[in-house]
Amino acid sequence: MSVLPRVRTGLLRHALDDQVLVYDSRDDRVHLLDPTTGCVFALLEEGGWTREGITIELAARLDVAPSEDFLPLALDQLRKADLLEPAVAPAPLADVTRREMVRKLALTGAATMMIPAIATLSARRGYAQGTPISSTRCGPCTEDEQCPDFAGDPTKGCNEYNICAQAGQAPPGAPCGLPGSAPNCCQGSCSANVCVG
Repeated sequence: MSVLPRVRTGLLRHALDDQVLVYDSRDDRVHLLDPTTGCVFALLEEGGWTREGITIELAARLDVAPSEDFLPLALDQLRKADLLEPAVAPAPLADVTRREMVRKLALTGAATMMIPAIATLSARRGYAQGTPISSTRCGPCTEDEQCPDFAGDPTKGCNEYNICAQAGQAPPGAPCGLPGSAPNCCQGSCSANVCVG
């Protein structure tokens, strides 16, 4: 029985319905984990689980048939996103092996959305640290006067996300398209429930 890897320290985690948003301040990156990978991430963070225990718990939490293939695929995705502590561990899955495992899961009737995947975006330092003040659209701010591009327009200014934009618009890296999140993004688009731009 091999030892399970540990989640790297310094990561901020936020649940978004059945997905997990992870912010890595070291690399200024935002990772959106699908339900399967998010569940494995949470169980690794809890600690004290065995591979067999995670396989059974994963099936119970996701309401799917138990499969030993989900865990190695999720661990592979977490390693590639650099969310696990470096350790002597099995090598990441080769692409051929990953493809075979995905095909096998599809043939057994596993929902495609349960196959582990992570979307990674680079966060902009201005939004991650909140230091520079800018008057441009999507630029950080603390008051309307810092948004002269929108002077005279009562529908725009420094909004609840502390950016120069319309009320409710979110900056890149913020959650969108989910209940309780921003209705739209101030620039770019909403992809995988995260503003990109």
